[in-house]
Amino acid sequence: MGISGLLRWPALAIAAALSFSGLQASSAETLTIAQGNDILSLDPANHGNNSTESALVNIYDYLVNKDFSQGQLRFTPRLAVSWSSDDNIHWTFKLRDDVYWHNGDKFTAQDVKFTIERSQQDKKLISSAKFRRIKTVEAPDETTLRIETDGPDTLLLHAFVGNGAGILPKAAFEKAGGREEFFKQPVGTGPYVFKRWVKSDRLVLAKNPRWWGGTPKWDDVVIRSIPETTTRVAELLTGGVDIAVNIPPEDIARLNDNKGTRAITFDIARNLALHVRTGKDRVTGDPRVREAIDLAIDRDAIVKQVLEGHGAPTRGFFPPAIPGFAPELSRAIRFDPERAKALLREAGFSDSKRPALKISTPSGRYVKDREIVEAVAGYLEDVGFRAQVEVLDWTVYNNKLVGDGFGEIYLWGMGSYTDASTLFVDNFKRHYEWSDPAFDALAASVRQAKSEAERIAISQKGQEIVADQRVRIGLLFPQSIYGVSDRVVYNGRFDEMIAAEDVSRP
Repeated sequence: MGISGLLRWPALAIAAALSFSGLQASSAETLTIAQGNDILSLDPANHGNNSTESALVNIYDYLVNKDFSQGQLRFTPRLAVSWSSDDNIHWTFKLRDDVYWHNGDKFTAQDVKFTIERSQQDKKLISSAKFRRIKTVEAPDETTLRIETDGPDTLLLHAFVGNGAGILPKAAFEKAGGREEFFKQPVGTGPYVFKRWVKSDRLVLAKNPRWWGGTPKWDDVVIRSIPETTTRVAELLTGGVDIAVNIPPEDIARLNDNKGTRAITFDIARNLALHVRTGKDRVTGDPRVREAIDLAIDRDAIVKQVLEGHGAPTRGFFPPAIPGFAPELSRAIRFDPERAKALLREAGFSDSKRPALKISTPSGRYVKDREIVEAVAGYLEDVGFRAQVEVLDWTVYNNKLVGDGFGEIYLWGMGSYTDASTLFVDNFKRHYEWSDPAFDALAASVRQAKSEAERIAISQKGQEIVADQRVRIGLLFPQSIYGVSDRVVYNGRFDEMIAAEDVSRP
């Protein structure tokens, strides 16, 4: 059975989807965003999830901004107005002196010091390794931060953006008596103040009247969790939301033809890959089996037929705009089902003894995630595997990841990265049961790279090792497809953050 037999699009009527809503259209001063899943946490250091971070950027601020607007990453001021280093070891940051926390306290360098040290000391936090290279941090006065790293670190600024980089208030956190109490009513410095979080439903924020950046554009921001794609589209069409993420390609024409809505597509910092167990007690512990999986998949057909062209096939992990992109992994793509069948025979399998695989996927977290995995499973069946697709709710999916509970293969869409050397931060030994001396040597050497060119070369070599050993099997670089109401102006962002301040009225 090929791909054509696997792609069965649900023909659900909009009327059925609308039955889940019962909500009125957004008010003129409220921005409503429909995500494909609920946020995982209000703790910026304890989620590891791009859609959660997309919500939290409205509450918390970074020290610096990441800006991809000119086609490559630039860092611009945020809470820090300037930074400098003569040796990439000793850094000095000058901070804004006009910033207040949502509770009225003054923001100071002590808050940044506290945020860094909290992540370093609390090993249970998902982002506990975020500031691993910071050796010491000092706050000699309210607007000065001094950092010393454990060696030359050209990537220090990267640590101050993305998951785990939101700055927290030292005094308010300590007054609350710990993490659990503080995050019942979290405090940030961002343009919007936390009002309530109704789990599996919505996060509600209100404008921060004392925001250092000026008057926020919206009175309220509502971030709704709508996992069902049909319902998400229907809410946009009927005015229940202003922005809806992860629109299926087949709905683009409908949104563009509908009065009052449109679809936007844009490149993003994300890949979709199969993450593979390599333990010797697993069928995928045999490198011949992993190579057969790689060769069995027609990535071009998946991009064309499942995504309708809104993506690019690859065996790699970082798209072209990311420093360290490995172009050869997007050129050297083989679809060779006959060789895949031969590899399975070499590994001792036959028609009467087919290797069994469980492939786990979320549904609605990424564009066509479930359908992509169903297509992959079809290709694997074609060459001799018995493939079982496991579809899980996003919260359950993340819990399985944290608890190391997946079977042989799971789909993951790495995103919101700023540099390919983040590959060396991942815990391959835990989640993949894999280690490699050459890869470990590269991970050590990337920290001592003397130039940007050397660091990029090391990152590219590391990606080649991971791809050649099929620890991760890259599938594609997706584009994002959002639905947007004509009552707002929004063009999307490469890092997939939906900051309410990026959304304006026409």
